[in-house]
Amino acid sequence: MGKYSKIAILFHWAIAILIGANILLADLAEDLPRAARSAYMSPHKAIGISILILTIGRILWRLGHRPPSIPAQISSLQATVGRTAHISFYILMIVMPLTGWLMIGAKGKAAPVDFFGLFTVDMAVGENAGLAEVAHQGHEFLATPLIILIALHVLGALKHQFIDRMPFLQRMWP
Repeated sequence: MGKYSKIAILFHWAIAILIGANILLADLAEDLPRAARSAYMSPHKAIGISILILTIGRILWRLGHRPPSIPAQISSLQATVGRTAHISFYILMIVMPLTGWLMIGAKGKAAPVDFFGLFTVDMAVGENAGLAEVAHQGHEFLATPLIILIALHVLGALKHQFIDRMPFLQRMWP
């Protein structure tokens, strides 16, 4: 069974860790007073930008480097579900940061985001309260499908590894 390239593995785990961190940061900030939320939301924004950049890099890498073939033991239905899940991940890993960016930028008072002390990113897109609200609703709505997709992805990998006895985890393990 083939293994993903070292670069693909690096993209996978870097993005996975950053998504996990961003879910945690957003959850921790949820019920805090506005002043206290910025301690969590400032890194959340920088991580979101990182996820967007890494996802674009991952897609570009994937276009030039084919993944290992799907094992013959995988049914066509499972292969289709897997491909659909991966496409859904790519869509969410682009749309989530963009809706966050639009939500912040369209409020009209977006301060530049401190990108881990290295530089700042201007989030302003022009004040538009309607766009800010739609982006906010979209950003929050898409979090649930992302979390469900992550759970299904992990469960699927574990099923293939331990029930089907195929070395799936080794394909993406560093």
